[in-house]
Amino acid sequence: MNTAPKNVVVLLLDSLNRHEMGAYGGTNFDTPNLDRLAARSVRFTNHHTGSLPCIPARHDILVGAWDFLWKPWGSIELWEEPITSSLRREGVITQLITDHPHLFEVGGENYHTDFTAWDYERGHESDAWKSRPDDSWLGAPSFGRGHTHYDNSRGFFRGEEDFPGPRTMQATARWLAEDAPIHRAKGERFFLFVDEFDPHEPFDTPDRWADRYDDSWEGPHLVWPPYAVDAIKEGIMTERDARQVRAQYGGKLSMIDHWLGKVLDSLDATNAWDDTVVVLCTDHGHYLGDTDVYGRDVWGKPGIPVYKPLGHIPLMISWPGVAPTTNDALTTSTDIHATIADIFDASIKHTAHGSSLVPLLSGAT
Repeated sequence: MNTAPKNVVVLLLDSLNRHEMGAYGGTNFDTPNLDRLAARSVRFTNHHTGSLPCIPARHDILVGAWDFLWKPWGSIELWEEPITSSLRREGVITQLITDHPHLFEVGGENYHTDFTAWDYERGHESDAWKSRPDDSWLGAPSFGRGHTHYDNSRGFFRGEEDFPGPRTMQATARWLAEDAPIHRAKGERFFLFVDEFDPHEPFDTPDRWADRYDDSWEGPHLVWPPYAVDAIKEGIMTERDARQVRAQYGGKLSMIDHWLGKVLDSLDATNAWDDTVVVLCTDHGHYLGDTDVYGRDVWGKPGIPVYKPLGHIPLMISWPGVAPTTNDALTTSTDIHATIADIFDASIKHTAHGSSLVPLLSGAT
């Protein structure tokens, strides 16, 4: 029998390719913990992007209004309010845990401000965390990017647990183990939003992951994928480079999947599944040499039409008391916003574009 949930946890993994997940038929890379979550979830098979890329997609989820209709990238507008403001009126505790640097840059700077609390794990991609590099990090080929903020940060990750993704997952596991039970004991409902930037580039991981799917590669690993069309024909990369870049994406995916297991362990240990909806989603996929309609290899997120590898994305939702199954309803990212609002009975004061998935999840339809 399904149970009306009290809390919501949203786990967003950036650039998560649906077709590379075991739960969606992927066989190239290991994703045992994503599969573990799928085994207790409703797995949506017809879920698609709305606004793209990173910040516009988060606007869809946190504000519920499509950005792509009129702007390419931007913050929350004056006439809008994030879901966190709506939930605050209902007395809901809201927590952000993230390593996503764009949330703290111009154009993304006001998405975190209305959370009850937020935790930013530093050092991913464009995060200006360190003013100088550590000489232990020599960098990696970057396909023309030049020196990046990540080159300054990378040498300060001494072990796997120091990388931003693992730190974010550890912080999430701790919050679920230490803070969530206190809120429950006080009768406080909560919304936890985990905005994890992995497996977004750089596809940089310790050797046990970097070598996992391409152990014959010699030289620095190719952790920065090009954003290009016809990259091999144009001489931007070779076929061998292409295989290495795909392998590094797979290593990053498997690494964050491993650390996601710590989060699932905390949910298990606190019996959170009994009163908490857990949503696994992404903002978009990532082209890894997928071919377009002209037969050209596509890499990254260049300015071309949205093809299936980028736009057909995963959505899995664990609902208390609901058996795992699949659902073929047509859904998109703004529906996550509408679903959260519905669960907490929160009113939305601006024009939004999503439809609640609660009827599909609770068995009402």
